[in-house]
Amino acid sequence: MHSFIALILEMKNCSKLLTKKYLGTMKNAELRFSIAWIAFLGILLSSCGPSASTETVDIQLKLAGEMLFEGANTLQFSGESHLKEVADELGAEIGDIKNVAVSSAVLNLDDSSREITESLLLQVVSDNQELITIGTLSPLPSGNAMTLSLAEDTSILPYLKDEGLTWVLDLNINEDQMDEMNVLGTLSLTVDYIPSIN
Repeated sequence: MHSFIALILEMKNCSKLLTKKYLGTMKNAELRFSIAWIAFLGILLSSCGPSASTETVDIQLKLAGEMLFEGANTLQFSGESHLKEVADELGAEIGDIKNVAVSSAVLNLDDSSREITESLLLQVVSDNQELITIGTLSPLPSGNAMTLSLAEDTSILPYLKDEGLTWVLDLNINEDQMDEMNVLGTLSLTVDYIPSIN
């Protein structure tokens, strides 16, 4: 009799253990399924969002200076509106612009400026960013359009976002120039941005 009762109790214990194990397995399976579903939804949502685009935008410079003397001189131009111009050209918000790099820099010298100019060094600076070189050219080729040799790193987004953005052109001239000297320039910018969803 005792053996029979013991057998029944043992069977109940086994049943409880099997039930717990089964429920635990089910909970683990449900947990794994939930994690997989969340990961799938994340991938799906990210793939549905706008992807980054890359476009080229040109900006114009008008560097100016006066009372220049033979030797090293500096012309300057404020570029504080350039980031808005780039955003407007792309139809994007300023906050959606992720990177801006100069991909080409061409300066145009008029005939009188070309005759006295021996070298060019284009730089950029702002209130909270250090002066960096964008491109150089020396000696100058014939003609009026000067395509600069670009620096290795021409990423300028921090400068565009900052206050006091100023383009600086250092040039060597071989005689004094008392009148204002103007140098026009075109910079081609490679812009990475997130397009606006209309």
